[in-house]
Amino acid sequence: MIARTPRHLLIGDEQDVSLLRMVLASFPEDAVGELLLELPNPECPPIPAPDGIALRPLPRAVGAPPGVRACMALGAWIDEWVLDEHASAKGHAIFVGMAGNPFVERWCEAMLGHHPQLHLHRPWRASAPQ
Repeated sequence: MIARTPRHLLIGDEQDVSLLRMVLASFPEDAVGELLLELPNPECPPIPAPDGIALRPLPRAVGAPPGVRACMALGAWIDEWVLDEHASAKGHAIFVGMAGNPFVERWCEAMLGHHPQLHLHRPWRASAPQ
């Protein structure tokens, strides 16, 4: 049975911290889910969140391209939470930051191709004029 309050997943990196703080400030106190933050080091900045939102830092391996660790975590989360009776978009709200990261962009497109029912939010960043 899916709970009334959707399960939230927020994924970002060090560039998304301000946006994630604003998003989490709008959450109800009974919100549940996870915030996965890919960082260049294991130190995690303070991000106020409801008690039901677990903050999990994802330290980026030295030399690894940004976004790889976050996408692996996104895939694992979807494999764990989006199946059978939990596959409905009504049960999950997913925010994936790192806008403009080509690896993350391709990964999100592929996830939506495999799971079109996902309720996926992405930030928009203006690209530099050409």
